[in-house]
Amino acid sequence: MMLLPQQDRTCVVTVTYGERTHLLAEVLRAAFRCGATCAVVVDNGTPRSAQEALASLQNEFGADALHVVRLAENEGSAGGFHAGLAHAARLHDMRFVWVLDDDNVPEENALSVLLDRWKRLGADERNAMMSFRVDKRQYRKVLDRKTLHWVEPDAFFDFNLAHLWNGGKKKAAIREGCFELGVAAYGGFWFARSWLDRIALPPQHYHLYFDDYAFSRQIPAAGGHIWLCPDSRLHDIDESWRANRKAIHPWLDPKTEERRVFCTIRNRLWLERSLATSPSLHRLNMALYLLVKVIAPNLGTVLTRTRSAPAFLRRFRLIRRAFRAGLS
Repeated sequence: MMLLPQQDRTCVVTVTYGERTHLLAEVLRAAFRCGATCAVVVDNGTPRSAQEALASLQNEFGADALHVVRLAENEGSAGGFHAGLAHAARLHDMRFVWVLDDDNVPEENALSVLLDRWKRLGADERNAMMSFRVDKRQYRKVLDRKTLHWVEPDAFFDFNLAHLWNGGKKKAAIREGCFELGVAAYGGFWFARSWLDRIALPPQHYHLYFDDYAFSRQIPAAGGHIWLCPDSRLHDIDESWRANRKAIHPWLDPKTEERRVFCTIRNRLWLERSLATSPSLHRLNMALYLLVKVIAPNLGTVLTRTRSAPAFLRRFRLIRRAFRAGLS
């Protein structure tokens, strides 16, 4: 197990739900091997069997090292990470917070690499770092294209007709082998605990999806920076529900939970509308995205699966409700 200097003490914050403690156990063991000092685990309304497994993990690591915050019911990622980060904010003997999903297993040097790059960047607490999730498509695109990953004003899910005349996607700044980000997902996000005294916790009303972006974008908005570190690597050990997108767009896939589709669209709109400078361009990008990215590539599938027609119709109605909710 790696031991970090006193001044680099890092607290992991993660959220678990359902029957996922077998995944969580792998994440915690790897995080402590990396040198994490303690971990805050939010029990997001898990069943009794998972609660017993959490108690066993607390016995394994010790109550001082593993803090368990119990929520009576599942409050989604937004409520879960809100509770976990609120707890971490009170741990004043911790200098840094490292947010991980309950299926993000870090490589053994992942934390030490973050600290090394952070120090090379000037050891400035205004700089936050992001581990590289090798299975995350958007971060692979950052490395391949060297473009900024952010919530672009007036774009809809990164689709922006204005790229035809404004020079295209903005390039990412690169320093010490790290790529600047405008927003970060929870999994791998590492920052000074002092930020929690200056910015708002994740918005609980988002429930699921993009609450991480709403939270993390406050750091650049307050004059800080987020840096993606390709050499600090995490591996996802549970497949994302979006992984089947080559077969059919996940919004249209009947196997995708309706609440996931609804919250994804509604919350993205909540986030984008707060940054829009041209509402008319934003709405045009919404319409074009639906046509080009959702309807056109999947039209053949929709038309040939005649037995699934009622399911597709319900899904289109759900998408319409989500747009109305996001725009209201």
